[in-house]
Amino acid sequence: MTFDFQALPPLPSDRVKQIEAALVADLKPVRPIAPTSVYLAAFAGLFAAISIVGGTILGQYGWRALSELQKIAVFVPLAAITALLVFSITRQMIPAARHARSSALFSSGLFVVLLLIMTFIFRPAQESAFVRRGLVCFGTGMLFAIPAACLFALLLRRGAALSPLLTGASGGGLAGLVGLAVLEIHCGNLNVYHIVVWHVSVILVCVVAGFVFASVTFKRWTSNH
Repeated sequence: MTFDFQALPPLPSDRVKQIEAALVADLKPVRPIAPTSVYLAAFAGLFAAISIVGGTILGQYGWRALSELQKIAVFVPLAAITALLVFSITRQMIPAARHARSSALFSSGLFVVLLLIMTFIFRPAQESAFVRRGLVCFGTGMLFAIPAACLFALLLRRGAALSPLLTGASGGGLAGLVGLAVLEIHCGNLNVYHIVVWHVSVILVCVVAGFVFASVTFKRWTSNH
């Protein structure tokens, strides 16, 4: 069944004005988003700054303990994951931007590769205070991951993420990578169990925290843009 809209009687002019008034009543000007390069530089700059400051303040015992091969095997994949995640988060801030999800998934795949590399280049060792020392490292990583997460969240508020849960998890993951980078620079404990359990857990906790935080707040923020 089809309708001939041309056969419908025209609306009275006062009715048309009422409809127009209702449509534009709650319209607000859209705040222009900064160029992508600005956010790329901001995220990458904050990541590098916090990681360097953390390693400098705490001491670079881990960096000195690592062999040249171990430095390459850890920090090259870590830099690649960070770059992909920064790119993904920046694209997620822009509605209808391409490659945001695929780069986020690719960074997750590289993270798994990094874990596998760590299990090969580091050796297990017995520790009498595995939990106590591990909790100290975990707390140290979170000490730098939390401020990074707050700064990243302030940047993310400038965009219009259409997938707030993915954006929150990605932002949390990037903050967790800051904590991991600081720990790899600072911690001289090369026990593979210590690294995989206590260093990597900083990232996992931050991803979950970012996901939960986004489910509560990001939808409210994006609705205001």
